[in-house]
Amino acid sequence: MGTKGLTTLAGMLSALAIGVVISVGVAKGQWAKQVAVSNEKIRLAVEWTGNSYGAANLFVRYRQRWVPTARWQPLTRIIYGRKDGEIDWMPSLRQATVQRNRLLVFDKLTAPDGSEWEVKLTVSLAPTEPVAKVRCEWQCNSDRQLKALWGPNLLVGEGTEKLWGLLPGVEFLYDGEPSSNPRDFAPPQHDRRTPNPKKVTIPLMAITVGGENLAPPKDADKFFCPDSLFDLPKLSRKPAQLPPITVALLWNPLQRWDGERILPSLRFESPSAEGKGHRLGLFIPSCPDFVPENSDRATKPYHLRAGQTLTLECQIAVEFGDILTAVRRWLKEVGGLPKPNPAPRDFEQQLALDRHGFLHTVWDEQTQKWRHCVGWAPHHTPGFATLLWFNGHITKDETGKRQALERVHRVAELMLKDGGAGLFISTANCHIMRWEFPFHYGYLPDAISALDKFIRNLIASQRPDGSWRFEPANEKQATLGRKGDAVLGTMAHNTAMLLRYARITGDAEALKAGEKALRLMEQFRVPRGGQTWECPMYEPDILPAAWAVAAYLEAFWATGNPRWLHDAVYWAETGVPFVYLWQLPDRPMMLGATIPVFGSTFYTHSWLGMPVQWCGLVYAYQIQRLAKTLERHRPKANGSPLPLSLNFTPQDWKRLAELITVSAQYQQFDEGELKGTYPDSITDFIRRNPAFINPEDIAVNVLALNGFDPDIKTVRLKVGRRMLVISSGAEIVDARSGRKGLQLRLRYFAGEVSHTVITNASEPKAILVDGQLLPRSNTPVHRTPSWWWDNKKHRLYLVVSHQRDEVAIIVK
Repeated sequence: MGTKGLTTLAGMLSALAIGVVISVGVAKGQWAKQVAVSNEKIRLAVEWTGNSYGAANLFVRYRQRWVPTARWQPLTRIIYGRKDGEIDWMPSLRQATVQRNRLLVFDKLTAPDGSEWEVKLTVSLAPTEPVAKVRCEWQCNSDRQLKALWGPNLLVGEGTEKLWGLLPGVEFLYDGEPSSNPRDFAPPQHDRRTPNPKKVTIPLMAITVGGENLAPPKDADKFFCPDSLFDLPKLSRKPAQLPPITVALLWNPLQRWDGERILPSLRFESPSAEGKGHRLGLFIPSCPDFVPENSDRATKPYHLRAGQTLTLECQIAVEFGDILTAVRRWLKEVGGLPKPNPAPRDFEQQLALDRHGFLHTVWDEQTQKWRHCVGWAPHHTPGFATLLWFNGHITKDETGKRQALERVHRVAELMLKDGGAGLFISTANCHIMRWEFPFHYGYLPDAISALDKFIRNLIASQRPDGSWRFEPANEKQATLGRKGDAVLGTMAHNTAMLLRYARITGDAEALKAGEKALRLMEQFRVPRGGQTWECPMYEPDILPAAWAVAAYLEAFWATGNPRWLHDAVYWAETGVPFVYLWQLPDRPMMLGATIPVFGSTFYTHSWLGMPVQWCGLVYAYQIQRLAKTLERHRPKANGSPLPLSLNFTPQDWKRLAELITVSAQYQQFDEGELKGTYPDSITDFIRRNPAFINPEDIAVNVLALNGFDPDIKTVRLKVGRRMLVISSGAEIVDARSGRKGLQLRLRYFAGEVSHTVITNASEPKAILVDGQLLPRSNTPVHRTPSWWWDNKKHRLYLVVSHQRDEVAIIVK
């Protein structure tokens, strides 16, 4: 927001009591009478000009003065059809009263065609909340072919400056990015001013002004992105006179505006067509049944009957803070995150369905390998083997247990035959699973040796500034962004892999390289650019949010630095606008469904309103890991520039993951040839679209939600000057050092063996498991209970038999 207009009006107003009539100068030589309703945080005043009230001004209290934030003009707009054209009428209202915390503006009016209308606007303020509840009512004395009744029509700020803009599911704007940007869509698909309300994941729209003004360069090209590495140095930065202030319009999309119909239409323009602020508006009738997408009126008029009352309700909120404070406010107004729909099947039934998918639907019997999707090429997939391993050990179905574990042993033998234990770290066909198999099945030294080489190559590919850049693979991909540029999505996954390795092994070089990347990633603000095999590079994308959460979490676990946990929470928060937090009746797939990108594939195929659940499931798993971490640790900014807004508890993050997972379970096929798979995307929250994906992402999240996270567990333990790093497929119940040596308690499936690596250790003299001597192996351990010392890497490998689920280990 420009500060000139703020200073002019704010300097004239002081703190005022609830419900007063005042006069303020609005321009030299002109005076306007205002009727206002206020509480301790916000104020709304309707302005008398000439002989009626034609506009309202919205203020927020800042340091004992009222600061203007938005203008509502016109107060109402009525558009209806006639045989000779249409009436587009913006009447002012002549009567206004205030009763305690309620402002009523109303009138009986004669339209240009002689029809009589009654219009009533009611604004109510709670005593202590920065929220105005708005109700608009219209009635006509004769039938009319209605094209539009406009309720709140806010212009936030002045001019084109803003810090943030948000229409969840559709727009996620930072600084100079305009809405309806042709950067991410080929015209006319770029126009998103009035989207189908079903495309909105959370029914709110918001603009943040103040905080900092970042002026884009005058020579900005079509790919301009204010938080890309190419454009960041070109921005001119100057602090604003006010902290960030977010103005939001919230509404219930299921409100019945005529007693029957739902889904009011919305208008989002940043900046507005006139360039005088940023438009947030609501109107009826509904889009697209009456109003075409991106129009401001119906082409199929709604038949308004004489004497019929139409209504539109919403809330206007003004709060200090960045854009996601609007999401926090919406959640507060609706009572928090919605409760997930009842799962379509219980845990045992879900295990059986996932097991069927792995054993049959995506299994290729000829090659004895798995497919990522039905009909795709098969590959060795240790990630699927890990999930079947867990499935077989957890299920109560003895036949299912036998089939699952037999399949795991078979594919392990084939991998060892075809490529050795190095294949055990392959991530083929997987969105989530990363290197877990050798920690559960065995051959851990050989697998980690292969992983060492992979990580050295990854470090070698990193730029000196810590980045990885966009490197298109072909001419078509080269149209998606600027070669050599970087955004969150070009960096987050690689960074997460470096830091995951550093967390598991204690490797100092990987940690240093990973933390360099993390510091660079703190310059980014919007998750974008994670699917550049097909999606334009700069469009908002939930996948980089997921991998950024993973990267910062791994760094926190590797270092204990609470700044990295703070940043993990930030990127988790940026993923929330991609998740549907409301649903239409009889659409159980909708609640918790996730939009992959606020954009397109190759500029022509739109993903707005078309959930792609696998992207959300990657995010869901990472926020589950975040939730578990936050149960024991508190984030601290410690200089991080990334602002937190949502104040989610660990239980909130777990509920969000459950919402996403349950939606996926409803999308999953439970019978037929596709049984166990789920669709790449869905249309109208009913129709499943190919390709049909393996159950991995659902299985991982369901297992974690039920306390069986297959992740590799790590504990760091200071012993003298050395920091031991202990990583295991088993749960590390306890780790301590004493006179007897290193003492561990590991919990795993009874009757199985667990696999553990201890880095930075010294060579043991002996190892006891439940008081019994564990044999030493002279060669790298595989699956036989024993231990092996890697003198070159200073790593100790343990294969331990669990006659019962929990065992005690002493390393002397």
